[in-house]
Amino acid sequence: MKITEWLTPGFFDVNVILVSLMINWTIYAIISNFLVDFHIPLRVQAANYFGATIMTAAFFILAAVLPPVPTLYPNRYDWLLIGNGPVLACILGGLALGSALAWRFGENKKLALGAAAAAAVSEALIVAFTLLWILNQE
Repeated sequence: MKITEWLTPGFFDVNVILVSLMINWTIYAIISNFLVDFHIPLRVQAANYFGATIMTAAFFILAAVLPPVPTLYPNRYDWLLIGNGPVLACILGGLALGSALAWRFGENKKLALGAAAAAAVSEALIVAFTLLWILNQE
């Protein structure tokens, strides 16, 4: 089974769009701290940082627990393929929990700074493992 056969296009598109938006929004939220014209409120920034970190942590926990989706051409990074439903659940759960944490702790600048660093590392992991999976196709 090829990777394109098991991907449901609607779910896959939604997952890619949501993750791309979170990555871009995190970069923009970090940069907005240095802009004069447009500054994102600290709670909104914290919601994104917490959400991205929780989403990534939930994904790697599920990747360790769930069996990978079988593919026609085995890849040593196939353990990342847990299916569209669990990935969408990680994204939405990260957004929900991140928003709740930001509402409660979002005004703490030290915590937001740590969350920003964790979000940047989390999203770097997403990009790195995606590239490793793509580059290891046979």
